[in-house]
Amino acid sequence: MAVKDPIYLNRDGAVGTIHLNRPDKRNALNGAMWQRLATLIAEADADPQIKVIVITGEGQAFAAGADIDEFNAVFTDPSAAETTAAITYQAQKALHRNLKPTIAKIRGACVGGGCGIALCCDLRFADTSAKLGITPGKLGLIYSLSDTKRLVDLVGPAKAKDILYTGRILGAEEALSIGLIDRLVAPEALDETVNAFAAEICAASQFSARGTKRITQMILDGADDDTAETRALFVEAFSGADFKEGFTAFGEKRKPKFTA
Repeated sequence: MAVKDPIYLNRDGAVGTIHLNRPDKRNALNGAMWQRLATLIAEADADPQIKVIVITGEGQAFAAGADIDEFNAVFTDPSAAETTAAITYQAQKALHRNLKPTIAKIRGACVGGGCGIALCCDLRFADTSAKLGITPGKLGLIYSLSDTKRLVDLVGPAKAKDILYTGRILGAEEALSIGLIDRLVAPEALDETVNAFAAEICAASQFSARGTKRITQMILDGADDDTAETRALFVEAFSGADFKEGFTAFGEKRKPKFTA
């Protein structure tokens, strides 16, 4: 894996970090990067050693949005716009619907497609340099339904309209106050904060984490009561290896050692 790759996956113990790696372009996203993102998400999901996936940008930005160099093709060729939309949709769906817990680690600009990636993650941790925005209102574009739903699910319809109508850029404090990010720390503390939280997830039951992610997504998709499927998930967990270890550890007053 070459450090020149514009996007790559690095493994460190049980944490897999996907790096957006075009710092000279503030990690602007082109079509090849979107395609590679979907591949790397599938690779991380399939790796039994990886329990948590972190996405971050190299340099002073998370991702400043779409690569402007590709816009001319989109302007002049409707089929290029359709292709771009399809590639972006598939990559974001792969991230949003992946199996494992995900954290966006955000420094600097997190705008447009960069913010779209962050919205697809389970949690967003940022430092005080972060600036977040989604700018269709400044470009005469319309945000897709799937992207808009993720924003509405996080901040509510009124705040989502505020962001999308104006295309304005939010500072880190405002982003925290409306729920667009989940943790805000000083720049020098961001790596340590993300690492410590990822370690907490890794030490807990991965069976529980993935089941929780699945159930939560069902709720976001509109489920409002148990079904035979969700009841079975709940009941069958009591006969699982993780519950046996967790229950035994509780009785023995020790930390559980989950094997999955």
